[in-house]
Amino acid sequence: MGLRASEHKRSLIILYFVTLVMRASFYLTIAVIQSSGYMGGILEGWEPALVLVIYPLVELSTVSFFGAKSDKIGRKPILVMSLFLTSLAAFLFALAPAAIFLFIFATVFGLGVASKVTTTLSMIADSSSEDNRARLMGYYDLSTLMGLAGGYGMGILFLQFGFEATPLLLAAALACALCGILAYFTLGETRVETHIEVSMIDLIKKVAGDRRVQLMLPVYVPIISLYGLMIANVEHILESHFTLSNIDLITLFGMLGGALILGIITMGHLSDHFRKRKPFIVSGLISFGFLAYILIAYADNFEAVWEIWPALPILGFIAGGFPPAAMAYLTDISEEDSRGSTMGVYSIFFGTGMIIGPLSGLFVYSSYGLPGFVVLIVIFIAIACLGTYFMPEIHGHEEEPVPEIDVGNE
Repeated sequence: MGLRASEHKRSLIILYFVTLVMRASFYLTIAVIQSSGYMGGILEGWEPALVLVIYPLVELSTVSFFGAKSDKIGRKPILVMSLFLTSLAAFLFALAPAAIFLFIFATVFGLGVASKVTTTLSMIADSSSEDNRARLMGYYDLSTLMGLAGGYGMGILFLQFGFEATPLLLAAALACALCGILAYFTLGETRVETHIEVSMIDLIKKVAGDRRVQLMLPVYVPIISLYGLMIANVEHILESHFTLSNIDLITLFGMLGGALILGIITMGHLSDHFRKRKPFIVSGLISFGFLAYILIAYADNFEAVWEIWPALPILGFIAGGFPPAAMAYLTDISEEDSRGSTMGVYSIFFGTGMIIGPLSGLFVYSSYGLPGFVVLIVIFIAIACLGTYFMPEIHGHEEEPVPEIDVGNE
């Protein structure tokens, strides 16, 4: 039973749509403020990385509050607020009078991300079963990645075509605000249990005490660090090393984006069908690592990559196996009465990776150039793949109920 057969189909489609627009607005803003066309290229050196580090720090410090709050009062109020917070952040970036304000406004982004991720994941988990979990999570990742690629890509391309930064940021703010209005009037509540509010310390204790979560750390944090590394540095690498025309960039983004979309959809179905997560996590990690390696290692000589261009969509397709399987795995170990808090674990992983990735990437790139960048990519992928080996497979439901065996006296 996939999305079409789900009783929550309408709400899920709206949820995926507002997620796509929110992410597109977010990453368009990120692309714009890192560019030389924003405030005359006012952010230099470590400053773009610091802006990208501030929002995950804020996310880490507030995610337990938003996750527990969604368990207590419901998902919808927190979700709607997250969309308006993201809209406000883009609006403030458009009107920023000086660089110092960018570091302040990045905190609003952090609040928006923390409240959005926990509630969205919880709403999808509330609406899923073991038969369609990877698929529904895959569609969420699809909307997130389409927003990333669309927003970040549009930001780069619009700037390349001569658009001004301020109108782009205002458009991002308006789009996100309209989605907040849409969510308020059309989405229903999915929370079915109540839960007391917990503190950040309580959430960390809960996470630290779960062996399955502990084993997820060396897998999720490195891969999100790689994600953050790419987001923080890809525009500079494109401007400084790639010699691709605008048409070539559109072709590259379109080819990789299309392959990734097909991969997420297909691999999500297969993960549910076989009731397995680890094989898709590992194959997706390896493919993503190879793809990142090729794009970075051959940045100065991309003509050589065009000669083997079929490898790019193939790797992109297989890399699509990681997002749905990874998110389904996290949902597999969550419990209904504290799902918002459990989904806060993902934000902790995400925020940690988004701090490690940009800072380590900038340090390695400034010290060792592209070769160091390539080595760092290999290290992240190797750690994540090794960590996956130790993760227990969380099996789906059984066809026949398994009788309980009392081993207390054995």
